[in-house]
Amino acid sequence: MMTSKDLRELRDPLTGTATAEATRRFLEAALDLSESHGPSVVLFAVGIDGLSLIEVSHGPAVADAALLGVADRLRAGLRTHDLVGRLPAGFTVCLPEIFTAEARPAAERLRRVLEATPVATGTGPLALRCSIGLAFGRGPGSSADDLMARATAALAAAQEAGGSRIVVNS
Repeated sequence: MMTSKDLRELRDPLTGTATAEATRRFLEAALDLSESHGPSVVLFAVGIDGLSLIEVSHGPAVADAALLGVADRLRAGLRTHDLVGRLPAGFTVCLPEIFTAEARPAAERLRRVLEATPVATGTGPLALRCSIGLAFGRGPGSSADDLMARATAALAAAQEAGGSRIVVNS
């Protein structure tokens, strides 16, 4: 039986999203339940473009407010069985049971939602730009760690290409 301490270790203390370890466990289970044909398990790595600059320019409280605002929008824009997890400078979103052709449009919808309205902060509204890296997995034997690495590599490529874009790492 899990204790309240165990449950706290599965949630990011700032945003309430899943930790990297909880996300890895969720991904492993989703991959194990998926079949080699049919829907995929898709992982989005979502980054706030220029988050470190926001922290330097406006302070850590504003950067935290940006992270909280994005976490809230991600949770509101997903299906009930999807999982939002935390990355050091952003988030992961695991979408089990999604067809490959649906993944990029879903990522684009999320990116538009995240960028559409400025996030409220203690110093006023803050407009954000976000990038998303996508990676696909399917079937038992697929690696959660590999899926996470490919999604974060795609996110890095999206941000290096100027941000506010989506890169797929299939």
